Amino acid sequence: VAWGDNDKQQCDVPTGLTDVVGISAGIFHSLALKKDGTVVAWGNNEDQQCDVPTGLTDVVGISAGIFYSLALKKNGTVVAWGDNDKQQCDVPTGLTDVVGIAAGGYHSLALKKDGTVVAWGSSSFNQCDVPTGLTDVVGIFGGGYHSLALKKDGTVVAWGWNSFNQCDVPTGLTDVVGISAGGYHSLVLKKGQQ
Repeated sequence: VAWGDNDKQQCDVPTGLTDVVGISAGIFHSLALKKDGTVVAWGNNEDQQCDVPTGLTDVVGISAGIFYSLALKKNGTVVAWGDNDKQQCDVPTGLTDVVGIAAGGYHSLALKKDGTVVAWGSSSFNQCDVPTGLTDVVGIFGGGYHSLALKKDGTVVAWGWNSFNQCDVPTGLTDVVGISAGGYHSLVLKKGQQ
């Protein structure tokens, strides 16, 4: 179900769309991951962000950027399509063993099986400059111009544009189990206290 601004038909869920196991919203387009490993896209398609590559199957994860789309395949590789003005769709050659993806404004992130992060695309605010020595990552998220990583120990690392303090992780923040980022802010979900 979708609602809100529908100028680009981003809320017009395709008729008969069922068996969905994942969703992601870009600025003016929407993605759905189906149980059979295929992807459905709708909404603004000015940059071909809704032109799902022919034959794309075995998808286990999706993420919508501002004007582009990412898909994670079961074999640990990444597929990208749509706007590529900042090379956000230029998946690094040889990138494998990926277990998570995140599309930011104009940059892309991949979480590898070994707990490290790879970033590509626009780095005008250092959002692709993964901090040296960052390991044990279990989750990633891309904001407009900043990046977040959740570590296995429940702490968070942030880098990139910080004009609104969106990368100033609160001192002493622990027990985090989920992360998310907007254009200019960051959110975390903490483990509930009994």
